Amino acid sequence: MKRDFVIGLDYGSDSVRAILVNAHTGEQIAEAVHNYERWRKGLYCDAGESRFRQHPLDYLEGLRSVLHGILDQNREIAPYVRAISVDTTASTPCLTDEKLQPLSLKEEFKENPNAMFVLWKDHTGVAEAAAIEAACKQSPVDYTEVSGYHYSAECFWAKVMHLLRTSPEIRQAARSVIECSDYITATLTGTTDPAKNRMGHCNASQKMFWSKKWGGFPPEEFFEGLEPALVPILRTLNANEYTCDKPYGVIAKEWAAELGLNEDVIIGCGNVDSHQGAIGAGVAYKTAMINLGTSGCCMFVIPSEVLGERIIDGVFGQADSCILPGLVGFEVGLSAFGDAYAWLRRTLSYPVTEILGKSESLDEQTRAALVEEVSDNILYRLGEDAAKLPHRLDAPFATDWFNGRRSPAPNQNLWGSLMGLRLSSSAPELYYAIVEATALAMKSIVDHLRERDIDFDAFIGVGGISQKSPFVMQMLADAIGKEIRVSECKQSCALGSAICASVVAGIYPTIEQAQKALCRPIIRTYTPDAEHREFLQRRHELYRAAGVFTENIVNNQ
Repeated sequence: MKRDFVIGLDYGSDSVRAILVNAHTGEQIAEAVHNYERWRKGLYCDAGESRFRQHPLDYLEGLRSVLHGILDQNREIAPYVRAISVDTTASTPCLTDEKLQPLSLKEEFKENPNAMFVLWKDHTGVAEAAAIEAACKQSPVDYTEVSGYHYSAECFWAKVMHLLRTSPEIRQAARSVIECSDYITATLTGTTDPAKNRMGHCNASQKMFWSKKWGGFPPEEFFEGLEPALVPILRTLNANEYTCDKPYGVIAKEWAAELGLNEDVIIGCGNVDSHQGAIGAGVAYKTAMINLGTSGCCMFVIPSEVLGERIIDGVFGQADSCILPGLVGFEVGLSAFGDAYAWLRRTLSYPVTEILGKSESLDEQTRAALVEEVSDNILYRLGEDAAKLPHRLDAPFATDWFNGRRSPAPNQNLWGSLMGLRLSSSAPELYYAIVEATALAMKSIVDHLRERDIDFDAFIGVGGISQKSPFVMQMLADAIGKEIRVSECKQSCALGSAICASVVAGIYPTIEQAQKALCRPIIRTYTPDAEHREFLQRRHELYRAAGVFTENIVNNQ
């Protein structure tokens, strides 16, 4: 039997995961997870300001932890590892010095959030995003066509522009900028020259306005009109970008020695986590992928000969080859999915963490065990009880915009809400309302696409929620009116990276062929319930009315 192995790395919002995969059988040999320590403590973040920053040391410590975690116990396999590919959240950029070193790794900036990576869900650049969108509407070329004719605070230039505008000391020190996925690949290859950094195509095309259509990035004059400090940063960027089936380089000798790998191990170009998750799930034309984690991302692909010259409004991203090379890839979704459920869990857990967790009537070990037990089980229990509730039109209802709205019309100023509350309203009813809101938000997106002649035969669900919550998955299937198949793979993003690694290593000629060999089987299918679907159609009217009400308040502030 051929002995070729690949590694997939997946940097999510809370942790980094690695899997070691047999590149011929798809067998997952080992898995390792590392939770970001500083992020877990809530350092450098302020949810009230929508500021979410991550220290590069969390990434670097995680990189070592998971690679050692899968390789130290498999020393006999290490010599047969052929390639490593990486995905990360996006857009998650960081300003750097002239050697691509994040400024927060310098002593004078080590505690400065503006010198750190700006996580995808950071919305501090709302004003900058609005300015960029307005400039695009005045430009001879509307560069927002790659992002549904909108530009979001979750995207690259809004974040970079905000840092340069609001932090004079960072503005003075910054020499270049790097996306998180490119930072990890540059780290593994020892790349320190910004001009040699191979930008991932997906980030560049969907978040950074890079397109062959207008010859790369927009001209310097466009950036000069927005913020002059952007121009010298722009000049340091490599004018080229690379799809996820292309190599970034070979592993640095120091990393090879530390990990016990051969010095010819190939490092693939980086990609966005949700896009890599689509690959790992087996996305194909007419089969979309829903990645359900802290956010909810729906990914799909269309052959260019089917799409023609159409630009679809209201999507978060549209670009050739951004998921599968040769096909037009799309991204839509929710800025808060699991995060909305987590908000309710934190809120209902307050007496447990703040009273029981600090009670002197119990010993420390018992307190900690009880707090952990409640935290781990509260959503599961709420889901069980919510599934038993009768379907009532007058039950509490909600909007899902706890971190603003991403699709089909981005607006990071919006907020989540609960309405229709009574003295009789229960915790399971509140949970039902929030889950229903996320499902109806996805329905709004799917309806928007259907109105533009884009439809799907089925969806593949991946991510932790798809594995753990039948209640949420059935609600989604009923709301969108399509079958949702759940993949066996618990780490679809990491598997997508492993699939890409097998292509950059030359084991498979294309990602599609690698998918056929390595994607995991479907373990459960959720079929829409006609009666509940009809009920949700009527509840959708309440959801839409609540949305209009919320937008009117926000717009009149």
